[in-house]
Amino acid sequence: MASASSLGREYLSGSLASCTTAALFSPLECVKTRLQLQDMPGWRRIYTRGFLHALQQIYRQDGLLLLWSHGFAGLVARDFFYSGMRTGMYPTVRGLIAPGRAPGDISLAEKILAGAVTGGLGAGLANPFDVVRVRMTAEGGVVGADGLLATGMRAGEPPRWGSSLACAADAARQEGVVQGLMVRGTSASISRAALLTAAQLSSYDHAKVHLRPALGDGTLLHVAAAVISGFVATAACNPADVVKSRVMSARGGGGGGGGGGGGGAAGMVVEVWRREGVRGFYRGFLPAYARIGPTIFIQMPLAEVLRSALGVQAL
Repeated sequence: MASASSLGREYLSGSLASCTTAALFSPLECVKTRLQLQDMPGWRRIYTRGFLHALQQIYRQDGLLLLWSHGFAGLVARDFFYSGMRTGMYPTVRGLIAPGRAPGDISLAEKILAGAVTGGLGAGLANPFDVVRVRMTAEGGVVGADGLLATGMRAGEPPRWGSSLACAADAARQEGVVQGLMVRGTSASISRAALLTAAQLSSYDHAKVHLRPALGDGTLLHVAAAVISGFVATAACNPADVVKSRVMSARGGGGGGGGGGGGGAAGMVVEVWRREGVRGFYRGFLPAYARIGPTIFIQMPLAEVLRSALGVQAL
């Protein structure tokens, strides 16, 4: 069994790698989340020409600094706790599932299981930060001289929260700490994280095994495996990501900007299917891939470097 120090260094490797990429790609997370939410009752449909136009629109209206800051604190905090578990602890959980075997001797199914376990645990741990991230991302905009939001999905309305801390406090006060932060959207969040991590890390792990004879060990191997895993991960988790964002955006019983989804994740699945069909589950796919693809492209080689520097086994 690994020591507490070794486990802590594994966790830290995943946290630092993920926080770095979260900070780099925050604008893409903003666009993805807003595109997923804007067809929900209570939110204005203001992005009508796709991902790149939405990115340009938010930049023109809010400026670069505000574009980067929409949901930023919640995003970085979420990724610290979430990816410390899901990425950092993957080799340890893989080893518990297949004790004594090298990665090349572990089946794809066992790797998928290891990823699902660490992803689900990480999402549950980070859920309060994710609720705040989604709400602050959707809420954001420029506040005019009249005290009302002049841009964004709630233009013309007064801002509800001045900071991520105020958003968390409001959710705790109105909906309860457990219901408003700990369990709000957890079934969708855990499902999404389990799918993402199972797809991402198992495909990355397996690609490394099969590409190693041609590419050898090192950065080129890590980058090539990351490119493959980015597409696989996005395709696998986008439906759950749509459901998660929409459930988390709802306040209380569905009022207050978000609406719908009163039956939780299962109810939201039915609603998306009824209103939009299969296409609804892949809403925001391009910004999701634009975020996940480059994120994994940078994050996985960085995580490998950090693991080596911290003296723990490779992914």
